Amino acid sequence: MDKDARIYVAGHNGLIGSAIARRLKAEGYTNVITKDRSELDLTEQHQVKAFFERERIDYVFFSAAKVGGIFANNTYRAEFIYENLMMECNVIHNAFLNEVKKMVFFASADVYPKDCPQPAREEFLLDGKLENTCEPFAVAKIAGIKMCESYNRQYGTDFIVVIPPNVYGPNQHYDVMNAQVLPSLIKKFHEAKSAGADEIRIWGTGAPQRDFLFVDDVAGACVFLMREYSGSDAFFNIGTGEGHSIKELAEIIKKAVGYKGRVVFDSSRPDGVLKKLLDTSKIKKLGWSHGAGLEEGVRLSYEAFLNELDRSRIRISRISKVKKSDKDVQFVQSEGAKKCNAQPETYKNKVVIKPWGYEFLMFENDCVAVWFLFIKSGHSTSMHCHPRKKTSLILLNGSAMSNTFHKRRYLKGGDALIVEKGVFHSTKSLSRPGISLLEIETPPDKTDLLRLEDRYGRERSGYEGISEMQTHNLNDYSYFSFEETDYHLKHSYSKERFSISFEVFSNGDEFKKHFKTGEGELYTACRGRVLDKNGSLVLDTGETQNASVFTGNGLFISGKTVLLKTATKD
Repeated sequence: MDKDARIYVAGHNGLIGSAIARRLKAEGYTNVITKDRSELDLTEQHQVKAFFERERIDYVFFSAAKVGGIFANNTYRAEFIYENLMMECNVIHNAFLNEVKKMVFFASADVYPKDCPQPAREEFLLDGKLENTCEPFAVAKIAGIKMCESYNRQYGTDFIVVIPPNVYGPNQHYDVMNAQVLPSLIKKFHEAKSAGADEIRIWGTGAPQRDFLFVDDVAGACVFLMREYSGSDAFFNIGTGEGHSIKELAEIIKKAVGYKGRVVFDSSRPDGVLKKLLDTSKIKKLGWSHGAGLEEGVRLSYEAFLNELDRSRIRISRISKVKKSDKDVQFVQSEGAKKCNAQPETYKNKVVIKPWGYEFLMFENDCVAVWFLFIKSGHSTSMHCHPRKKTSLILLNGSAMSNTFHKRRYLKGGDALIVEKGVFHSTKSLSRPGISLLEIETPPDKTDLLRLEDRYGRERSGYEGISEMQTHNLNDYSYFSFEETDYHLKHSYSKERFSISFEVFSNGDEFKKHFKTGEGELYTACRGRVLDKNGSLVLDTGETQNASVFTGNGLFISGKTVLLKTATKD
């Protein structure tokens, strides 16, 4: 690879992709191209096609994937097979069409049969049944392997497949649903040390053996293969070639973390596969070998964990704005008004039952209405719009997908989406058991609803009527609401993952005395405006901003002001 070659690293925010990007830049490669999912969705064929045609890529490191731990693999089986297959089809085919010189594609040790001989050799692929819990993911990865092999044989492409073992290092996942055993144990030992716990319990006997490869060595192997190897038989296991028991791993992590308590293995819990190793003789014959030993790698990983923990205490929320497109205008004109069922005089003390979950009004004045929504996992709102009002969505917890005619966006707790009047949009819950979000409507109005598409058959109807509203047992829906006062008052509501508060400032003196900001919070003006010392607008009615815009002195309000503050732990 020439130093000025155009190199695309797909998945640069992940564990492996970030290590490859670091390695390439450290070695002086000047055209390393990366794209966030918000810029390039690899599951969307037209986006991938346009990207490769525009960027004229020379080399690809294809580390992007939908990945997770056992729980996530077994729970979100459809997402794991669909998203990985779509990414592979789009990237591999467009790499061929646009004459990419060479590509490295990442598979997984899950592609090998559950009961294959150990250590697993490359020829064991498709030689037995897969582990059921990760079968959809493994099938998708096998398809990617066979695509690379088929394009190499038929078209003479130079696509290399790499299968790593358990990979660890900086930028890995530590949460329960996504983490592998090593990062899970790092987090477990760190939390036990911080809490002063006398002991920690680990599932199983500690006997199972795994190969653990430091992520910088993964990057090194891939750059090595990209430079040194060409050929149709481009399928390589990588790893240390050594097995370490979970018990041995636990002792190494305990030492690195500095935990002084007891480690108890709960033999009543399952062990999993006793031995899962890879035969790495094929790549070693080419002259590659790993660098970091397990003790060194764990030490570096724990240092990275502490740094990441320190940086991630405050998550910077993303606030995206969506403007009308020609399609929005066209469909608003063609749809016309929909008839609404009988509406109550007030929505207070009522929960609106939806096929996707429920919603209720938690605050309303003549400027805005703030609704609390709960969307069940895997469900979504209709593709709808409000021609007469602006809508702001604030995700309080979990993850969600927002679709408009303009683009698809993936949101995490703390993110906000500002939707202009007349923009069709839908929101899908991607988390279990569901997501909570706020919908701020400016001005308040439920009768202007237009539904374009709806999986529940509501396209021809307007907003739900009285018969679809629950007025009893409101505590079952965690109902709450706030009233606007004529004097300074703060109302608050908190749950495990988020908090919501409304604060009323009747005049500038109250604002100067009581207003305080907190890092990582979002602010929405439900009445009034906030200005800086020069009179420039900082926050307008119905607008949402994060706390960073309120830094500095001299802020004042234009009159009576109501501020909504949201904070999330996600």
